[in-house]
Amino acid sequence: MAETIIREVAKDVWTFSRPFSRFGIIPLGGRSTAIKMRDGGVWVLASTPLDSETKAKLNELGPTKYIVAADGVHHLYLSDFKKAYPDAKVIGPQMAVDRIDDKGVKFDGVWGSDPPETKYGFEDDIQHWYYLQHTFSDLILTAKFQLFLRLPE
Repeated sequence: MAETIIREVAKDVWTFSRPFSRFGIIPLGGRSTAIKMRDGGVWVLASTPLDSETKAKLNELGPTKYIVAADGVHHLYLSDFKKAYPDAKVIGPQMAVDRIDDKGVKFDGVWGSDPPETKYGFEDDIQHWYYLQHTFSDLILTAKFQLFLRLPE
């Protein structure tokens, strides 16, 4: 049985959930999120391992264009994602850049170092706000969805 539970939680929004314990004691669980953008590319918040099930679903969704670290502690799997998707842009907060073990991972965008008005290329689909005041330099992310209302004639 696979450890990763994959769900489409909204149209074109997928979660990849896995069991995880902080310090091997506190059961929290981990979750990555993938969003299929309107241009057909995939944006992924990479905070769980890139296992075969996750990779198969990402490949099914389309080309992975963005790999994102949401804060200063969710950098553990960026290297694996970047190796699997070498053309994808890696974006994360400065704390993730500082803390990542694989210093060979090139960040294409760094919240906390880039000017606040910097555009990374996914803003038509996903908005981002950098929240430096939090302990781990969190991001606030919202996806934009088109809603269609069909009225009877």
